[in-house]
Amino acid sequence: MTDQTAPPRSEAARVTPRRRRAPAETVVFSSLALVILAVVGLGIPMPSPTVQIVLLGILAGVLGLPHGALDPLIARRAGLWRTPLGFAGFNAVYILVVVGVVLLWLVAPVLSLVAFLLVSALHFGSDWNADRSVGLRFLAGFGLLTVPALSHPDQVSAIYVVLSGDGGAVVASVQEWLGPIAVAGLMIAALVALRHRPSESVEIVLATVLGLATEPLVFFVLYFCALHSFRHLKGGFQEERGGGRQTALLVVVYTVVPLLAVAVFLVAFGPGGVLSEQILQLVFIGLAGLTVPHMMVVTYEIRQRRAAGAVLL
Repeated sequence: MTDQTAPPRSEAARVTPRRRRAPAETVVFSSLALVILAVVGLGIPMPSPTVQIVLLGILAGVLGLPHGALDPLIARRAGLWRTPLGFAGFNAVYILVVVGVVLLWLVAPVLSLVAFLLVSALHFGSDWNADRSVGLRFLAGFGLLTVPALSHPDQVSAIYVVLSGDGGAVVASVQEWLGPIAVAGLMIAALVALRHRPSESVEIVLATVLGLATEPLVFFVLYFCALHSFRHLKGGFQEERGGGRQTALLVVVYTVVPLLAVAVFLVAFGPGGVLSEQILQLVFIGLAGLTVPHMMVVTYEIRQRRAAGAVLL
């Protein structure tokens, strides 16, 4: 009787575990990275620095801002607001934090640049090995932000000087000196990810090669828009299944309003300085202002989930 119900050996042998499909953001980022690396390998010149900065401003606004626009929904899931009054209060506090970070940058630009790099290292490093230690994630993020200074120190130094004055050149020099450690950290993160998440390992290796081979702004645009923002925006929409028009409307509003504010600023103050430098300052100082409250909201939600999980156990 048992022999009749058991599947034949040949049939059982054909039963194999299904391979996991690579996430959409991995496919998009990897494809674009390989195209850019091929362009660099063929010696085709990149756009001028001015064009790169303009593209950075446009793409960071259109593709980068939306993933942070989901913060109110993340805050609602975490219980930070429930009512319209709570929603207004959340937005008020969020804006105050953004303004505070920007004002601090104006008062202490070098200190703010260093703080921004450290916070961003932790934030970006969480794209990989999310279930591993904070130290490993920080190591990956630190490597991601440091590798360009190893291969293109003059360009990174020039960007930092625009953002924080002459002291920015010192920060770039320290990153250049730490460059080999940064590469080693990224390779460790790639090896750790290889066993359980090979797609993340591919992303880390490609990001490392891209950071070494391409100009810093090209590298940042590709990573930030095609991988980081893509991943978080996709994850945010998956968490808000059933949100429909409300979720889409919130993303549009929270993306369009900052872009309009930037446009007003450029129209009002554009003639007083170099436009490309102003765009660079707006993008990175603006990202610094938005990254701090974004990380506060995301970190709070993660802690709430862990606490809820511990209670269930």
